[in-house]
Amino acid sequence: MMTAKTPVEPEGLRVLLRWTVVLLLSTAVLSGLTYMLTWRFQEQVELLRDIRARAASCPAPVRSSAERHVEVEAAPPPPSEPLGSGSYVAAGVDIGPLMHLRLERVRQNAPAGTVRFGSSEVLSPRSVHVISLWAPWCVACKEVLPDLRELFERRGASWGDSVRFLPVQVLDPTAPEDAIRTWGPLMPASAVQLADRSLADSFVAALRDDSRRLYQGTLPVTLALDCNRRVRWARIGVPGEAELKELEDWLDTFRAEMTDGDPRCRQVWCGNGRCEAGESGRCEEDCGTPAETAPSERPVSGPTEVAVGPNEIVPDVPVTHASKRAKPCPQECSRCDEKGRCLTMWAGSEPPATSTTVCGDGRCERGEDTKTCCRDCGCTGSLQCRRGEDGQDVCAPANEMWSD
Repeated sequence: MMTAKTPVEPEGLRVLLRWTVVLLLSTAVLSGLTYMLTWRFQEQVELLRDIRARAASCPAPVRSSAERHVEVEAAPPPPSEPLGSGSYVAAGVDIGPLMHLRLERVRQNAPAGTVRFGSSEVLSPRSVHVISLWAPWCVACKEVLPDLRELFERRGASWGDSVRFLPVQVLDPTAPEDAIRTWGPLMPASAVQLADRSLADSFVAALRDDSRRLYQGTLPVTLALDCNRRVRWARIGVPGEAELKELEDWLDTFRAEMTDGDPRCRQVWCGNGRCEAGESGRCEEDCGTPAETAPSERPVSGPTEVAVGPNEIVPDVPVTHASKRAKPCPQECSRCDEKGRCLTMWAGSEPPATSTTVCGDGRCERGEDTKTCCRDCGCTGSLQCRRGEDGQDVCAPANEMWSD
């Protein structure tokens, strides 16, 4: 009797199935690992891109003397040109040498001292500026300053802090505190007032250079600086109504260039007034110095009542755009011009007596004389009190030419 055999699954088929399952599991694992590695790689790429963006916005690190110093090639400044026959200078006039000068500073109800002309306190990188060169003896200056004051009062609401006024007293040994106290009411409001009383008259000497020609021997001088601290508009003498309107229009243009991100205001070079990446420690004009504040500060003091002396004669200046009808002088003024603008203001009663002797307080006191404090005690003969190279006041000839 014969019996049927049970069919047996071939061994090769089982092995094939087993390896197929292993292959599928391996493929799944490898796919998962590949996805995870790809995701992590993309994450690291994004992190590296963010780190590079942050590093680009940071100033260059200060290297120690032991480290190898690597010079970063600075972008050259764009070309400039001197003032020509007109008022507008398309390329702008470079006044970089002025940024290193230290001038006397006078601020209302604040200590006086010295400050670097190119410091951000004086020339803010967020503003365009109108600079007025003036002197107490300059009669024509007393004609243009009230016109500038009227312009700033009329446009102050729309300009805000984006357009600033900066007066600089030049070519005069008068104590700047007294000059500002007397003639300040003629000017537009300003956070800082400056004076150059150096023996070499360094400020106008730099402007007189042939590469600039911004000072040609007469005052007043009105300069308009754009977002890069370059003089793009200048007027030597008293501007008329048309020129004042031209100044106003150009100030609007310079302000728009700065606020709207004009390419001219995004150029990078040492001297544009903006402390940019890599300039810290090597570009004083833009980033300043570690000791930017003045080492010696002295309070503004002196007589509170300042008036034109009885023998002083204010010559008449022909006015081309003045009103024919004379305006009354305000009660607080001791003298006005024919437009009713205050030339000398009465500031109140005498200051309280003090036992402290301070050179510059307007009183020639015990221990002070023409040698130790000519600012208070004056000078003899034809000598005038001027600021010397060592920062001290000295009696010097009024008409003598001084060199650096």
